[in-house]
Amino acid sequence: MKNRKLPKIIYGIIGLALLCSFSFISYATKTNDIDQTQDELDKTQDEIDEQQDKIDKTQQEINDTKNKQKKLEDAKANMEAYLKDLNNQYASISEQIEDLNRQIADKEKEIEQTQADLEEAKRVEEKQYEDMKIRIQYMYENSQPSFFEVLLEEGSFANALNKANYAASITAYDRQMMESYMAQKKAIADKEAELQGEMEALDELHASVVEKQDEVSALAKRTSGKIGQHISDIAAAQADLNGKNDALTVQKEVLAELIAEKKRLEASLEAAKLAEINASLGNVSGVQTTGTDHANYGAYGASEEEVTALAVLIHCEAANQGDAGRLAVGAVVMNRIRDPRFPQNTIMSVIRAPGQFSPVTSGRFDLVLQQDLGSVSQACFTAARRAIAGESNVGNRVFFRTHRNNPALSGLIIGDHIFSYTWNFAPESGVPDKKPEETPPENPPEETPPEENPPEENPPEETPPTENPPEETPPEEGGTSEGGQPEGSITTPQ
Repeated sequence: MKNRKLPKIIYGIIGLALLCSFSFISYATKTNDIDQTQDELDKTQDEIDEQQDKIDKTQQEINDTKNKQKKLEDAKANMEAYLKDLNNQYASISEQIEDLNRQIADKEKEIEQTQADLEEAKRVEEKQYEDMKIRIQYMYENSQPSFFEVLLEEGSFANALNKANYAASITAYDRQMMESYMAQKKAIADKEAELQGEMEALDELHASVVEKQDEVSALAKRTSGKIGQHISDIAAAQADLNGKNDALTVQKEVLAELIAEKKRLEASLEAAKLAEINASLGNVSGVQTTGTDHANYGAYGASEEEVTALAVLIHCEAANQGDAGRLAVGAVVMNRIRDPRFPQNTIMSVIRAPGQFSPVTSGRFDLVLQQDLGSVSQACFTAARRAIAGESNVGNRVFFRTHRNNPALSGLIIGDHIFSYTWNFAPESGVPDKKPEETPPENPPEETPPEENPPEENPPEETPPTENPPEETPPEEGGTSEGGQPEGSITTPQ
């Protein structure tokens, strides 16, 4: 009888070993899938960061091009105003030139008239001179009788005197006319000289005004050339701006695709982690409790920067979870500092531990911390200070995620989150003392050996490796989506 039972026992042990090995292979495969998905997610995040850097650079180039275009347009406007002033100057100078041309034309007419008058005076002078020469010649050829001869000839003293006076008046008249014409000739000559001087002055003024007009014309031409160059530069800047805007549009489309891919990978990673947790728990119903597990630990000496960082994390994870939900998230961070399974011993090192909080992984934490700190409510700061002071409403629990009514998860439910001592949210066997240790999950029913298999031949260490000790590497931990809505990131062993 004993010999009959021996093969059964051996077969049972072999079957159990095969089942364990298959479970281990399945676990290892799932873990590898999670690691691979996490690697793809990290790579996608790197590509998102790189693409965002490209967008920021392109946006900066667009801003620089717009500034350059604005300066060119301002310079063009200034040049146009200057050209308008030059055109006004040119028009004014043209009017001056026209007025000078009229003055010169009038002066030329005056000079022509004066020259004509001078010629007439010269002609009269010459005629007077010829008449005088004739009279003088006549007088020379016909010698004048003496007064006594005239007296004797006339026979009367009165007649003789009249004749003598007549001869004297003719001589005086000739002299007077000669002097008058000489004076008139001199006046005309002086007038001609004066007019010539005025004409020269007008010519000089005309020349200077024309020169000024030429200068203004040259300035206007150069200014028009500069305006044309500015117009070309503005057009080139606009073309460059259009190209950069097109590039920015493409870059944003690529970024949107990468973000969509990241969300897809996050959903895939979430599903893989949930599957891993459910596989580690087996076909069991979780023990979910509600309420709180209050404890009070020693205060942590936090800086104001650490208070702010914890408040921002609480805002990202549990902004809409009420005072109890906000305190619970803060307590998990502080519990990890106190838990020797986690190597981090500061608030910032816990928050920034790789893969632990989804808002940190997604970048939302840093976005709020650096650019939107005003959106963090005072309730989040109050929860952060309470947790830092040592207050906890989740006991020593160090893991949380959104439970989404998953019946396989065990732990303390506060709001939308479930809190646990173990990474896979296994049923809790009592509340551990100050340092919680993970409870090995129960063997799934299908892994139970036959009844005749002795218990000592099925030791716990031969069960599927669901007991990956968290003290070796802290697992990932749950987070929330934008606006504090839970997104259900799952904690898994690394």
